[in-house]
Parts: sequence; structure tokens; C-alpha cells
Amino acid sequence: MAAGGCGGRIKDDLPPLPPPNTPPIVAVTTATPQTAKAAPPPAPPPRPAPPPPLPARPAPPAPPPDQINEPVVACPLSGRAPFPLNTVIQNAQGKAIARLSGADVTVSVSELTLARPRARVVTGTARDSFRVRGLIDAAKLPVVPTSPLPVRPGHLFIGERRVVSIQKVERDRLTVQREAMKPLQGTFTATTTCGALSLDPGTPPGWSPPGSARGYTQRQLSLELYDAPGGASVGVLKKAPDQDAVLFFSTEESGGYVHVERHADIVVDAWVRTYDVSALPRGETMDQLATGTPQRSAARLAVPGEPRVAKTQRDIPLRAIAQDNAAVIGSIAPDTDIYLVDVMAGWVSVLPRALDVMPAEGGSFWAKKTDLGL
Repeated sequence: MAAGGCGGRIKDDLPPLPPPNTPPIVAVTTATPQTAKAAPPPAPPPRPAPPPPLPARPAPPAPPPDQINEPVVACPLSGRAPFPLNTVIQNAQGKAIARLSGADVTVSVSELTLARPRARVVTGTARDSFRVRGLIDAAKLPVVPTSPLPVRPGHLFIGERRVVSIQKVERDRLTVQREAMKPLQGTFTATTTCGALSLDPGTPPGWSPPGSARGYTQRQLSLELYDAPGGASVGVLKKAPDQDAVLFFSTEESGGYVHVERHADIVVDAWVRTYDVSALPRGETMDQLATGTPQRSAARLAVPGEPRVAKTQRDIPLRAIAQDNAAVIGSIAPDTDIYLVDVMAGWVSVLPRALDVMPAEGGSFWAKKTDLGL
């Protein structure tokens, strides 16, 4: 390098220094910064499968057919007797569940209702029978008094072992009625208790007039009865219009009155005015006028075709509807001969071979096929 003249500056190629306190120059970029992409959120866990639905609960069984909620009075009666044809056995709601065919049937009564007289009954016995439980119109019970029932005490009675119908039930007594047999006409009413009645028909007692008795006949339609000669009236007897006469017997007359007796379904022991009756010649009894108890022919029933017959080995529940939750209306007792009428989806339509108890009109009795061992 060559030296210049005195006082001259040395000249170089370096840039000038920045002024003092000047911040350093920093390179800045204006490009948008690259941000990292966020990771996608994790997938939610799969929802658990809903639990399987609970099995449907079976409907509760129907209540027993004789379960009632009304006042009752105890009335224990039992016996074997013919009921009126097609007497209906109902459940507590009044729906028919069975009927009686008119043949002799064994029935046990436990109670009578007060509001509208119905009898709580069970048909059959512990063996060889259909035991249907339910309610029967009390007036349909063929009950008989075990001794004469006073209509007018001492003078007019409903005869012993003559069927009466229960009309009214109170706590301590029953009101019963009987329609008189010909040649009499009319309804006779008496009050009694369950203890004086029976379902065993028995045989009405006979009666023979004394050898000295004389026959008297009522030929007019009405005959007034008195408690003594010239005494108080105790009732009026009416003759059926299509009958010729009513026969009485007597051994006593007094003061224009004759003491007459009649022993049939309606028992008479009273005085009548002599001119109201006609005396028969002595020794004539007019036996043709005496009316006995009519003989009732047994019901005869038949099942069409030749259904299969089986015998039960044990007690089997009986229903009026072929459903598990249907009310059990009774049972088939062991050693019972039954008709197998029809089979449907595990159920068998059955009938008692005795045909004394039948299903309700248009209905059936049903038993489970498995219960029958089929």
C-alpha cells in the first residue's frame, strides 16, 4: 500500500458503523406460519346394546267365581235332589259358568246372600263328580221343611218334606213360599230358619183319617177358615177353577161349624161354616179327590256320537275358558268318568259322564291336557 501526502485519510471499502443505540437489524418474514394440523378427536366408544326386554308377566289369575263382597248369612245345607231344569250357576259378577241338567245332583250350600238372595254352592262330592263352585238363585234351591211350617199357627201349614222356595234372607230367619198343588190354588208364605230346612227331599209323611171321620167337600171357589166355632178368621182357601172339589175330613161339629182337616202339601186344621161345605154320605171318601205327590221322572240325557271316555286319577282344575289365567271354577274329583269331547292347543273339552252338571249355554268345561295325562 502506498503512502499519501501528509494530512491525508486512509480510505477503505468497509460500510459505515451504525449510530449508537441503534437496535440490531433482524430479518423478518411476512409469510403465514405453517401450523400443525390438530389430530381428529377419538371416536366415541360404541354404545352398549340395550338389555333384552323382560318377559311379559302373565296376567294374574281371575278370582274364584264365588268370591263376593256383600253381606251373607251362614246356611249349611247339603243333599242330593233334582233342581229345576237348566238352573244356572253364576260367578260373583252374575255371569253363567255352568248349569244343572235337571238330573239329581249333590249340592252343598254354605251361605246365603242378603241383598238379592243367592246361595254359595259346590256341586258333587270328594270323589266321582264335577265340583263346580259358584252362586245359585236361592229361590231355585229345592229345599224342604223337616216339619210343617206354620202359615197361620195351629191351623194352616206348609207340609213336611214339601219343596219351598227361599224368597227373602234376613240375619235370623228366611221367608219361604210354596205354590199349592191342585185342587187348591194360591201361594202360601211362612218364615223359618236354615236349621229347619233340608236339601234331602225325603218322603212326605202319610196320613189316614180316623175310621169315624166323615168327608166334606169345598165346591165353591173360596172357603174361609176359623180358629174356633164363631171365632176369628185365619185365612181363605181357594179352589183351582178347573177342579171339581177339595176334600176334607171331620170328626167334630159345633154350633153351625165343622172342624175339618186336610193333610197334603198344604195342611189344614181349622173350622168352617157348615153351609160352606158339602157332607158326603158316611163311608164315602171320594178318594179320587185326594191328590198325592206327583212322581217326577228322572232326566235322561245323552251325548251325540261316541266320545272317548276317561277316568281321572287325581283332582284336576276345571275352567270355563281354555286359558291359564282364566278363573278356576272348580275341579274334577278323582275316580270321575268323563267324556273327552274336543282337544284344542293343549286343552281338552270335558263333560261328566253323569251329565248332572253341564257347561253354561254355548260354553264348555276345559281341563289341561297335561293334567289329564294325555
